[in-house]
Amino acid sequence: MIQQPNNTSTSTNPVGRFMVAVGAVIEQSSTKKVLLLQRHATLDWRPGEWEVEYGRIDQFEDPEAGLHREIAEETGITDLTVGPILRVWHIYRGPQTAENDLIGITYACQTRTQQVTLSAEHQAYKWVTVEEALQLIFQPKIRQDVELFQKLQKTVLP
Repeated sequence: MIQQPNNTSTSTNPVGRFMVAVGAVIEQSSTKKVLLLQRHATLDWRPGEWEVEYGRIDQFEDPEAGLHREIAEETGITDLTVGPILRVWHIYRGPQTAENDLIGITYACQTRTQQVTLSAEHQAYKWVTVEEALQLIFQPKIRQDVELFQKLQKTVLP
């Protein structure tokens, strides 16, 4: 069990340690398909699984700036339009310790680009319909991001 801090005073209870990540369900504006990335088979966490884009931001980095950087590094996409936040989430990336505590923000995004240049973290990519994405993604929280995007797509996005 994790001991909860006493938040009555920040001087007696210093700020804890945690990571921040950003994610994106990226829609190609002309086809209305979303980008899926396949995690490289050599990775230690969920190798070979399909996902949308996620990455950790650097300390002192603005979340949207970090999102642009992560997308460019992992996909080569530089014309990203950042839309509304789909979900704010929390996980432990491993045992429940301060070093593994991660807060995430997933955004709805668009791009005009269809060509993707993958980093070493991924081995393949596909532009697929939201329905096809939901058939390929097995991790429940990633599916939730795509489902939330699907609802937004039906109501708000052009």
